[in-house]
Amino acid sequence: MYGGSKDHLVWRLVDSRQDRSYGLFSVRINRSRSPRTGNIHEFQVLDSPDWVAVIPVTSADELVMVRQYRHGTASLSLEPPGGLVKHGSTPEQSGREELEEETGYQAAGFELLGCMDPMPALFTNRYFVFLARDAVPTGCLNPDETEDVETVLVPVARVKEMIRSGEISSSVMIAALHLYFDHRDRGRNE
Repeated sequence: MYGGSKDHLVWRLVDSRQDRSYGLFSVRINRSRSPRTGNIHEFQVLDSPDWVAVIPVTSADELVMVRQYRHGTASLSLEPPGGLVKHGSTPEQSGREELEEETGYQAAGFELLGCMDPMPALFTNRYFVFLARDAVPTGCLNPDETEDVETVLVPVARVKEMIRSGEISSSVMIAALHLYFDHRDRGRNE
């Protein structure tokens, strides 16, 4: 059954407390009541600022990407630029800043492609994806102190093969690229 009321699946929050804070995220313990059994269970939830990714495309149909070391996997990763939505900034403002800081590129036209829940089983945040058309270099690459990055131009025609081969492997960035290709394909069909 696809449609209809889904209230019978909703767990009701009984109480919530912050367990630990690590700056980038905090761990919260939620106690919620099962709609089926009425029993109360504990769940760890990670509070994190919203995330943003930018799909910058040049007039030559190249995707502006970033190669950087990722500490979680202890490996290099090739990704579109992105990061946290800074406190007091909109997702678009943070996306524009991340684009220039990480790649040294800017784009006049920004368009929201979509918003997702990056990992709804654990994280409370949202993930915003923007298309940046006609990205141009500014020469103002200014990564954060903890980022060592290389700007890489990839022909858009190669991106899907790079995903299939594992050269692009970040799942949330692949989801962002999917939004871009879906948007692009819809535009061609209209």
